[in-house]
Amino acid sequence: MTTERALLDILHLFSPSLPIGAFAFSQGLEAAIESGHVRVAVALETWCDGVLRDSVQTLDCYYLRNAYQARTAVGWADLNEQMLASRETAELLQEDLLLGSSLNKWAKEQGIDTPNSDENSVVALYGWVAKKLEIPEDWAVTGFLWSWLDNQITVAAKAVPLGQHVLQGVLMSLKPRILDCVIQSKFTKLDTAFSTVPNLAILSAQHETQYSRLFRS
Repeated sequence: MTTERALLDILHLFSPSLPIGAFAFSQGLEAAIESGHVRVAVALETWCDGVLRDSVQTLDCYYLRNAYQARTAVGWADLNEQMLASRETAELLQEDLLLGSSLNKWAKEQGIDTPNSDENSVVALYGWVAKKLEIPEDWAVTGFLWSWLDNQITVAAKAVPLGQHVLQGVLMSLKPRILDCVIQSKFTKLDTAFSTVPNLAILSAQHETQYSRLFRS
């Protein structure tokens, strides 16, 4: 596969326009905004930096990389089960499952073979699909991290709200963190593959009963 084709595939796979419904979820950010933890750009940058470093890198990227490296559907299924079991709240688990189901449907429509599973983690499935598309592993991790951050910026634009120019500054500031997460995620081991952001879990749980909500998580 040419570099240009791999680049097109990664842009497609992690595009906001991919019809899997990621725009409907905030991954706890809406609750952080409602509780007052995130009201200004500096707080948003701090929140995203911490979640990237201590949750997405250490948990999601670990399972994405290992799902990418899985040699069999059985091996992938074990990783998929572990990833789902690692979700700390009902909303985060439901988000993972719903996005995974939609990604699985999209992949099959594109003629991409996916493991036969009743429940799919979107993280584990991203790893599998990226491998099938022959996207380099580090590129897949980079694309996943960028799509996560881009979605957080979209949530902040709607829920804080913050202006687009300010939010672009947050994106620019966090690019080095994404590159660092790509590198550091290579060294994560199973015994350290978990989230260490208690506020994320607490606020996600509180979001279930939040009075007014724009997002499903």
